[in-house]
Amino acid sequence: MEENKEILELLRQIEKSNRQRVRMGRILCALALAAVLCCCATFGVVYSLVPQANAVLTQTQTVLGNLESTTQQLAELDLAQMVANVDALAVSGQQSLEQSMDKLNSIDFDALNQAIQDLASVIQPLSRLSGMFR
Repeated sequence: MEENKEILELLRQIEKSNRQRVRMGRILCALALAAVLCCCATFGVVYSLVPQANAVLTQTQTVLGNLESTTQQLAELDLAQMVANVDALAVSGQQSLEQSMDKLNSIDFDALNQAIQDLASVIQPLSRLSGMFR
């Protein structure tokens, strides 16, 4: 009888061990399923982001190309020559302004006003004469 009790006890321990193994198997199966779902979700997100990343890279390449072109143009500029040209333009403008002022100062405005009054006095009789023919 003692032997049956020992066998019965061993069978109970084996049954308990099997239940624990089944429980651990289910947990591991659930974890594996969750890992597969996470991988699928990650793949889906990456797949949806690839076209956007490609567009950003294309725009970045365009911007870098423009930046390189602009940098090259700036490197080719002769800043000293540009400053000299601006200086020459300012001097030329100042000289033209001085010449214009000299010409305006040389005008005799009193004589000009007298000539206008003389012209008005000559045209006044002609305007009366043309008014008669209307």
